[in-house]
Amino acid sequence: MVSISSSTNFVDQFPSLSLAIAKLFDKQEKDWGYFQVKKEEDRLYYLYIPSLPSLKFYQNPDKQIYRAFWGDNKNPAVSVKKKQRKFYDPDNPRLEKKQRIYQVVYQYDSRTEIHAIAKILADAIRDKIKESISFVSEDEVMPLVIVTEEM
Repeated sequence: MVSISSSTNFVDQFPSLSLAIAKLFDKQEKDWGYFQVKKEEDRLYYLYIPSLPSLKFYQNPDKQIYRAFWGDNKNPAVSVKKKQRKFYDPDNPRLEKKQRIYQVVYQYDSRTEIHAIAKILADAIRDKIKESISFVSEDEVMPLVIVTEEM
């Protein structure tokens, strides 16, 4: 059993899990080894882990849409909420600026393995979104990408 405090080292302890998660994000199937990735539809992939429910992973990186579900659960274990904040520039009060906020939310789960994998996925999604942000216009502040846990 993995403790929550060591969940950051979880991927280091299981390099094949990090490979499977990378395959999930790269939309590639992996049908060998302990952790397997199977394609169901165009943007829907499953991560199969023995002794745990399957993880259904949907992604549309062009629009920063990511969702992960454990088993047949209808509520996502990991998802991205997009918000936009508007404010006035302190130097020029007539200039309105925008800031996009991407909130990567992962649900608390009492099963430590599932909780650790959800946190790893949330961190990976955060990194993917940060990589995809390339252009910020004049009337926009650098987007904010945060990871939060919900009960």
